[in-house]
Amino acid sequence: MSQFSATDYPIAEPLTTNACEMASAYIKLIFAHRGSFHIAGRKRTAFVVGSRCSTIEVSYSKDAGCTEFSLPPWVATAVFDVSGRELSHGVHEVADLPDTPFLSAVKRSDIAALDIARLAYTNWSVGRGSSDARIAQKVWHALQAEPMRRLDEIAKSIGLSTRRIRAAVKSETGMTSAQWRRLIRLERACYAITNTNDSMATVAFAAGYSDQSHMSRDIAELAGTSPTHLRHAVLAD
Repeated sequence: MSQFSATDYPIAEPLTTNACEMASAYIKLIFAHRGSFHIAGRKRTAFVVGSRCSTIEVSYSKDAGCTEFSLPPWVATAVFDVSGRELSHGVHEVADLPDTPFLSAVKRSDIAALDIARLAYTNWSVGRGSSDARIAQKVWHALQAEPMRRLDEIAKSIGLSTRRIRAAVKSETGMTSAQWRRLIRLERACYAITNTNDSMATVAFAAGYSDQSHMSRDIAELAGTSPTHLRHAVLAD
């Protein structure tokens, strides 16, 4: 999955499939291009959902449509000018965040918003990005490529101690390395379940689970449904 992705939802149905944001390794910006959302009794038209946000109850106006930007923590750090750790544990009003070029472009519905985000990230990473963010990024790519890869192997490959790796991931994402691995694995599985016809056993193995039962337990706990129901819900749509 690309580090920069945006999905348009003409009708804001994705936020109703489980009435809350599913746990995610990404930080998400939800921007209503029509209508509005209500979270904890507050009307919102643009908000950021942290990767470690507790369950949020969401409702929205009948005509609501939105664009969802999904960004890894270090990319969010660059484009929002706020640390990934600060963003990770809650829902944030866009109005409370610095008015960065990326957010200004989103507010104008500028089709170049993702290009602006890429440029902001490039500038940030070459000069201002923290060492923790750069380490977390390397761990991210390693786990995306090989979800079963041991952390000590990753640490050795980039010339750092396992302890340093764990500290960097915690600092940048607000999660332990084990929690982060779990969410990355969950996202891989949910994507395959809803976008392929692969058997559940095949999906579980490819996502890095020891077996199908392990995947089912994770999806039940973190997404509130079963793999089969998740696939059927998408097919029904």
